[in-house]
Amino acid sequence: MTSRADERGYDPVALAAATEKVVVAGNRRKYASLARPLRFYGGTSSATEVGCNLRCKFCFSDRPVRKPGTTGKFYTPQQVFDALDASAKKHGHKLISASASEGTLGRQHLFELLELVDQSPYVFVLETNAITLGDDAEFAQQLARFKNLHVRVSIKGTSPVEYHRLTGAKASSYALPFRALEHLITAGVSCNACVTVSFSTNEGIARVRERLAAIRPGILTSLELEHITLFPKVAKRLREEGITPRAVRHRGRIVHLEHIPTIKGVIQ
Repeated sequence: MTSRADERGYDPVALAAATEKVVVAGNRRKYASLARPLRFYGGTSSATEVGCNLRCKFCFSDRPVRKPGTTGKFYTPQQVFDALDASAKKHGHKLISASASEGTLGRQHLFELLELVDQSPYVFVLETNAITLGDDAEFAQQLARFKNLHVRVSIKGTSPVEYHRLTGAKASSYALPFRALEHLITAGVSCNACVTVSFSTNEGIARVRERLAAIRPGILTSLELEHITLFPKVAKRLREEGITPRAVRHRGRIVHLEHIPTIKGVIQ
């Protein structure tokens, strides 16, 4: 049997610590842009963060994830909030967020930003792969003091093997976002789970539903099953890795690739 020390892949907890040294300076964090309107959640204003602790092969984000040292600028929590506030007022949004990288990097920056959100009429959606939240139960307890916060936990795939293939990370770290959900629920933090299922079988999806229900059955009511969009750079990366999705989001709907040969040809 292979021990964890012999596992293939990188350690995303260690990568988070290493990435923070590049994208965090005191209470400042790197962003590629401070505010843009997005259609998600019925409309949100979102900043584009720099720096992630996973290397998902289906990720649409390019330089913010893969070249954090030469991407973006450092901003204070106040600068980020002010930009999000201006965008939200312009577009009539009640939700604000940060996306395209990992939201939990730079804990001091995050907490100061959430303190500003708590003094506003907005709800902040924390987009996270929850690796660090699963590794540190205290993190969820620290988040519990913020009232205008919702945490969206993104799980990559439906099994440790699938997760390793899609991210390159150690298969054992697949357990961390599930542990994070346990920590968040125990701490009373508003949260939901999202699972990337473009590469999954129906059996795999059923298994991950069971695993989530074992944490708390009610979590299934807000579960998101997420399908990737085959942007050209995503299709190219998957083709180079020899990975073919089973289903993708195409023109606003979920389609199986065997039903659209022209898309299938893009990644083969």
